[in-house]
Amino acid sequence: MRSPNMLFASCRRRSHPLLFGKRFNSSNSAHGQLYSDLIPGMVPIALLGSAVYMGLKLAQTSLVHEKYLDEAQAKVSALEVELETLRTHTPIVPEHGGPVLATSSEPNTNSKRWWFF
Repeated sequence: MRSPNMLFASCRRRSHPLLFGKRFNSSNSAHGQLYSDLIPGMVPIALLGSAVYMGLKLAQTSLVHEKYLDEAQAKVSALEVELETLRTHTPIVPEHGGPVLATSSEPNTNSKRWWFF
């Protein structure tokens, strides 16, 4: 039976050299040099781009809200004008002489409700 140390040693021989023994050195690798030159320069650009995006998104959101408020105010004004014209309009008088009512005073007997108010 093999000891655990011997098993580990045999795994070290068969495994990848970067995982056991040798350490990754960026000065020996062209990719390491490229990334070490590229990444630090991209951080300020990414931060500036994020700040610009968030500022533009905030401006767009506030403009959309202002447009919604303007449209709602225009709709309220139109409804107020319509309400005023309906208030000043004289009601139509039927032949029997009473005013026209939108609701009747008789209870609805066709209703399937059990309450009557």
